[in-house]
Amino acid sequence: MAEVFRDHWWLMFPVGFMALGTFRAWLHYRARREVVLALRDLAARGQEPPAALVAELQR
Repeated sequence: MAEVFRDHWWLMFPVGFMALGTFRAWLHYRARREVVLALRDLAARGQEPPAALVAELQR
């Protein structure tokens, strides 16, 4: 088992970057989902959404 790590230690960098990219995509998804839920709640109450909230969705 030690030989596998010694021979392929460099693989931790691409795997780490893929994990970081996956985590960032998940954070982006969560942020957009929260904006959509807030807009949905405002629409259900008949209120006009703030411009900053709409701009966040268009970003």
